[in-house]
Amino acid sequence: MFEVECFCAGEPLSPGQNGCIPMIGRDKFIVLFDYYDSDGNYNGVTKGTVMNQAWITAKLNHIDPTKRWTIFPEIFALEAPAPEAEVETIDGIDMPTGEEIKQKASFQHVKEAANPALKASYDSFKCRDLGMLTITYKGQLGGMNDGEGNLIGIHLQEGSLTAQYMQPTKGSVQKMMVTFYVDELENDANRDFIEAAQIAYPAKKWFDLQPLQVIPLEVSNSGQDTIVITADMLYGGTDRKKKITGLVSADFSYDDGVTDATVFNETQDASETITSAETGGSGSGSGEYTLTLASPTNPGDVVRIDLFKSGYLMRSLRVTMVAS
Repeated sequence: MFEVECFCAGEPLSPGQNGCIPMIGRDKFIVLFDYYDSDGNYNGVTKGTVMNQAWITAKLNHIDPTKRWTIFPEIFALEAPAPEAEVETIDGIDMPTGEEIKQKASFQHVKEAANPALKASYDSFKCRDLGMLTITYKGQLGGMNDGEGNLIGIHLQEGSLTAQYMQPTKGSVQKMMVTFYVDELENDANRDFIEAAQIAYPAKKWFDLQPLQVIPLEVSNSGQDTIVITADMLYGGTDRKKKITGLVSADFSYDDGVTDATVFNETQDASETITSAETGGSGSGSGEYTLTLASPTNPGDVVRIDLFKSGYLMRSLRVTMVAS
């Protein structure tokens, strides 16, 4: 839309009369995603989008990671210094070069939201080219105007996002300290936002729709046709991880929900039908699942287990089958 460099070849822009227009509020949540999706398009909100609960739920659960949005817990102590104009000093006079020096922005998560495991989530974004939208205390959605009426992500400097855990001490709570830089080519003149009244499902409620991350672990496998796994949430102590309960056979799918109740034998390049039962010491509610394959595998076969269930995300678990 607007470039940082001066418009030497064009007419000056009149500031006009701003009138009584709404102002953006301070940030309450951040939303991270790939700046460009797998189709080469900007991630963001297309002009005219009806932002209802079904729409944001689909964004948070998208099967394509490059089109999926991730909302982080409430932020505190946001510091976002203004960029500095880059200058060269000639004869004691600072001459602007036309570019800007971006400053480091930072914020904190505190108390329960600053669980050390949250660092793992931030670290998983480190190697991605990121865009960011913000949700404000007023329920607005902040980002960048692309010049065509679409709100796209604020481009972050690649590799600049970091998160560091700060343990509690006497008189202070645990914190997660997060820092990042905005990309040097972003121009704050393009900052824009969508008013809360235009958002059908209140943006301040979006975080409550954020899917749970499932951490699967292999317990055992036997007979080349039985695999026992546990499904835990990201948070909790060594022996106190919160359990993912209530999963059924149809929730396991190797092809993103096209074929229910299946796993994939990577060695044989074939899918396998399974039945799942929540077992373990306490049975239902234990978070331990026994997956029984319809036909036995061979020793050494690698079986990939995937979960496809709205409200849950899980990285693939690979199990190497052992002899009976």
